[in-house]
Amino acid sequence: MDIRHLEYFIEIINSDFNLTVASKKLMVSQPALSQVIKSFEYVENVQLFERHKGRLRSLTPSGEVFYKNAVVLVEDYRNMMNELRASSTKLKGKIRIGMPPLFLGFAFSEVISSIIVNNPDINLEIIEDGAINLGKSLLAKNIDLAVLIQPIGIESELVNDFLLLNSELTAFLSESNPLTSQEKLHWSDLNDRNLALFDSNFAVYHRLTERFNAENVRPKKSIFSDNWDFLLMSVKKTDSITVFPSLIKKIFRLDGITEIPFHDPIPWNIVICQTKKKQYSRVEKYVLDTIIEYFRKD
Repeated sequence: MDIRHLEYFIEIINSDFNLTVASKKLMVSQPALSQVIKSFEYVENVQLFERHKGRLRSLTPSGEVFYKNAVVLVEDYRNMMNELRASSTKLKGKIRIGMPPLFLGFAFSEVISSIIVNNPDINLEIIEDGAINLGKSLLAKNIDLAVLIQPIGIESELVNDFLLLNSELTAFLSESNPLTSQEKLHWSDLNDRNLALFDSNFAVYHRLTERFNAENVRPKKSIFSDNWDFLLMSVKKTDSITVFPSLIKKIFRLDGITEIPFHDPIPWNIVICQTKKKQYSRVEKYVLDTIIEYFRKD
């Protein structure tokens, strides 16, 4: 007698030994149900039911013991299967996401925290680096997802990219800087000025270099760093100017610092990328879809 037959046996008793009622509940024919019981009794040489004129009336002592054990066994089986199905739906695995340091703080902290808290079996690792290095790591498959800036500098045949945020590069300078009298800056206003900028590991460096060359901008002196805080502090009490994505004002206190947009700004569109392949893990699909949906709602 297998689990299904044990369930038949239990239902017969729960239906007050009425095979007609039990067969309807179990959605099997009454003769088939009766045959299951008779076959088991014959094979095991045991009588489970007391009968009167061919009708089931009650359990024999052996049937009482068998019933108690059957109830426990069926319950254990159901619990086992429920646990199996539950565990199969849990997301398990490791995923590595690369993003520039600032992005984690101003845009991704909430959604990343939510993924980790709601999915304890996901091992989510954040790799912080400049966009240039992250693009290389993505192609080398050292990371599964990368948060980059358009254009990402990678052939479209190799990656999928999904837009998350739109922004632009703006100037940040001390409130005492004479340029704060202007509502917007021309790129030529940066000519012969002291600049504090990201180093060449960051996409912003390359975007600015291209624009400076196109506009014939020649800084007086440039300080390069990979630290957002340092660059902001460099302009707070000096005449230096830095150029950041406008989005940073969402997380940094800019006391004493003024933001001024450009007449012809450089777009700063944030995308999340994955290398193209035939199949993605459930974890990778879930994390990517969750991040995209979060920014769409936001």
